[in-house]
Amino acid sequence: MHYKEYGDLHKPIILLIHGGGVGGWMWDKQVQYFSDYHCVVPELIDNGANNTSDFSIEDCAKKLLSLIEEKAKNKHVIVVGFSLGAQIAIQMVSLTSFSGSPNNR
Repeated sequence: MHYKEYGDLHKPIILLIHGGGVGGWMWDKQVQYFSDYHCVVPELIDNGANNTSDFSIEDCAKKLLSLIEEKAKNKHVIVVGFSLGAQIAIQMVSLTSFSGSPNNR
């Protein structure tokens, strides 16, 4: 999964998950506003590289949980999702145990 990073890499992470029919560009103004955070903006569909018929909310949630594990390094993480992105965020929560450890991968 492709993603872009913005802001201060040492600050808490804001993961911004776009909705269906749009892309990471929809968060451009928010990324500017939250420049004092470490913003991570994934592209759910990689401009034709992924077949949209292969897309699943659960797969996406698992990939984003792995990305958070890789990037967070004991930092606080804020997840923001719009429409389809919110559904993915809810799936991420359902795959995470109360101890904060991802499961079902």
